[in-house]
Order: sequence, then structure tokens, then C-alpha cells
Amino acid sequence: MVDKPLVLRKIDKIETYLGLIRQKKDPGLDAFRKDRDLQSIVLFNLIQAIQSCINIGTHVISDAGWDMPGTQADIFEVLTKKKVIGPQLSKKMIQMAGFRNRIVHEYERIDLKIVHRVWQKNSKDLDAFCSAVVRKFKL
Repeated sequence: MVDKPLVLRKIDKIETYLGLIRQKKDPGLDAFRKDRDLQSIVLFNLIQAIQSCINIGTHVISDAGWDMPGTQADIFEVLTKKKVIGPQLSKKMIQMAGFRNRIVHEYERIDLKIVHRVWQKNSKDLDAFCSAVVRKFKL
């Protein structure tokens, strides 16, 4: 059984992280590239929000007794298989996990254009993930 208070606390954290970046005014890509403080705020909070989604997925899978995934991408595939999230959202969350890994592990130079796009357009996918979990488990 899913620990509903735990999942709700994690969702609340995600909302806080996203709220912190959403209250920042988008200065446009060129100005964003020059503003290290804003880059740090956006990157840190996106990483934390994505990691919290990963943690929720792992928790749900573990508590439900489903097969434990081998990778972060597998987490979202299991959640799709078990109808917690849809296939399109799963694909977006797998991309978010990859984005998080590239930033955290510095696999390649940080592309601020991608960071800016994730901040302005793709962060809503994290909201959709939280909403799907709330619906599925009636939180």
C-alpha cells in the first residue's frame, strides 16, 4: 500500500521547487545565459523536483510490490505498465530523468538553451506527473 502522507509530502516539495522557479521572471534566453544566479536557482530546483518525481515512482513501485526497475527510465516504464501514468507522460519523464542526469553528472557541457526550455515549457510535465499520481492513488 502506498504511504499517502509520504507521497503527498514529496508532491508538496515538488510544488515548492517549481514555485520557486516560476516566480522568477524569464529575462529571455540571452539574458538567462549571462545570469549565473538565475541559472543556479533554476537548475537546483529543477534537479530537486525531478529527483522527487523519481523518488515518488520508486516508492510507489516498492510499496506496491511491483518488479523493481533497473534504471530511472525503467521507473516510468513500470508506472506506465501499471497505468499510473500514460505513455506520453512516461516518455517526457524519461527525458526529464535524462536531463537531470546530464546536469548532475556533467555528462556534457550544460546547454543553457535546453535548461531555459525545460524551465519555461517542460516543467509542466512534472505537474502532470504529480497529478497522475494523485488521481491514481486518490490522494
